[in-house]
Amino acid sequence: MIHRRRALLLLVLVALALPLRALAGDVTQIPIGPNSLGACPGAAITPSQVVSGQFPVALMGSYVMLPIEVPEGTTQLRVKYCYEGGGNTVDLGLWQSRDGVTPWSTPQFRGWGGSSHPDVAVTRQGFSSEAEYLADPRGYVPGRTTRGFLPGPLPAGTWAAELGVGAVSETDADQLADFRVEIELSSDPAYASDPYLPAPYDATPASSEPGWYAGDLHVHAEHSALGDATMTEVFDYAFKPLGEGGAGLDFVTLSDYVTSSAWGEIGRYQPLHPSKLVIRSAEIITYRGHAMNHGSARYVDHRAGPVYELAPNGDASLLRAAQPPSTMFAAIVGAGGIAQLNHVTTCPSNTPYCRRTCRGCPWDYSSEETQYGDVAAIEVQSGSVFKYELFTQAAIAFWDAALAAGAHIAAVGSSDSHNAGVAADALDSPIGQATTVVYAEALSEQGILDGVRAGHTYVKLFGNGGPDVRLDAIGDAGGAGIMGDSIPDRSATLVATVSGIEVGAKQHFVKLFRNGVLTDSVPVDAPGGVQLFRAESPGRYRVQLERDRKTPMNQTLADVIVVLTSPVYVPEPSAAATMLAAAVALGSLRRARG
Repeated sequence: MIHRRRALLLLVLVALALPLRALAGDVTQIPIGPNSLGACPGAAITPSQVVSGQFPVALMGSYVMLPIEVPEGTTQLRVKYCYEGGGNTVDLGLWQSRDGVTPWSTPQFRGWGGSSHPDVAVTRQGFSSEAEYLADPRGYVPGRTTRGFLPGPLPAGTWAAELGVGAVSETDADQLADFRVEIELSSDPAYASDPYLPAPYDATPASSEPGWYAGDLHVHAEHSALGDATMTEVFDYAFKPLGEGGAGLDFVTLSDYVTSSAWGEIGRYQPLHPSKLVIRSAEIITYRGHAMNHGSARYVDHRAGPVYELAPNGDASLLRAAQPPSTMFAAIVGAGGIAQLNHVTTCPSNTPYCRRTCRGCPWDYSSEETQYGDVAAIEVQSGSVFKYELFTQAAIAFWDAALAAGAHIAAVGSSDSHNAGVAADALDSPIGQATTVVYAEALSEQGILDGVRAGHTYVKLFGNGGPDVRLDAIGDAGGAGIMGDSIPDRSATLVATVSGIEVGAKQHFVKLFRNGVLTDSVPVDAPGGVQLFRAESPGRYRVQLERDRKTPMNQTLADVIVVLTSPVYVPEPSAAATMLAAAVALGSLRRARG
């Protein structure tokens, strides 16, 4: 236990020291040369460049750019890599030729595969066929660009393989993570004979009608981890009606890891699903938390830690200091998109198991680093029933704390699905579990973004087939609003409308929360009904629909949350309004005395 505490203390000190060292412009030495790894496994390669070395624990959370010289006439760049197991993680990204000696930045981004892409190729040509992918998801197909990476010209110059030092095992005796990178260049003209043409994204609304639309705001497909469901499988399941065994959704966000490579493919599928919406999205993966880039239609630099350039002698020179996620969120908002925090309390990083298996899953950034004013949504439910039992109450408390600090942030729920309609294990869930229902002026990318931004949401924690809840506020002075709205009145009647409770289900309750604290609970019978509550004082008010789950053998089980709404705000009157009310009252008093 003493040794583990010392290791944890070392990790904390390293994490605190990295930004300071980055600002100081230190050069870190990486041992270069033979290590425990031989040639990387998989399909044969004839490398023109091989780099082996060891990442020290001090670089954990950093990004090391390995320069690659690409000559004129290159038609394919192939990168294979591998790293030492036992709790180490090294991620792979790719950046095209930089401008002179300036650091690689967003215009040079050519894709990211994390730790799921051991063999990557980039060419002018597009991706392998769906049949080839299904036959061997991680297989190398000569002349075809690997999913997760961007097809296109290969400009001559200094490219870079990005090696993200996600984890260096705290139990490894030498505190070093061995790595090996193998690079192959080809000038075969056949690899440029069929240049990639992205399909145009159709921004026409799938429906022009205002209304409540059900969707999943966190869905992965084949451009995330290799082996994930195909886009065909994802969209077919997501949009198939509930009665036919699908999720019955109106929209999904296609949120592949980091990359924008799938966005040019969405247009090929849109005609197959009329009246349904696919939103362009990407999950920003950092080593201290994951977030969503919804609808900006631009790649946002995911490298939150310090960025170094590796020299042949092992010198790692600082290119750029660490950047907080608020920088990313500002870029998303500036481009017209919205930011969402994902699975904020899933697998807490204060446990060694979670650090090994789920690096960056919980949100470990401070409020100063986050800047919640640019965050539009927080996942309060992230997938399966198992995750609900372990993490959801903490996620709701996390969201409530952000609201208590003054942020207006929508509650959303998502599946984080990688396998379309299949749940591979207890932590996995099919698309639509959970479902977020959004009030939007139209079923369009912009319409859904606007609805989430406004907080017009409620979450069906266990899927689209569950009950529905609407929450309206009718102010005593005539103001009115729905979830997410602020009404000008100091007090109001809240109208909770419940529908869709299955006949024969156990007892349900509508529970009212003010500023995150339970204030009232009323039973509601199937199939539902209307319940009125009073908001007699300023605050943020929301409701939860919960189901009794006590059993004869266990009478202590807490009710299970079925639906959760974003709050409606009954604000404190402004100073001007207070002064006006006082003046009116004083005038009335004078008239009464006169």
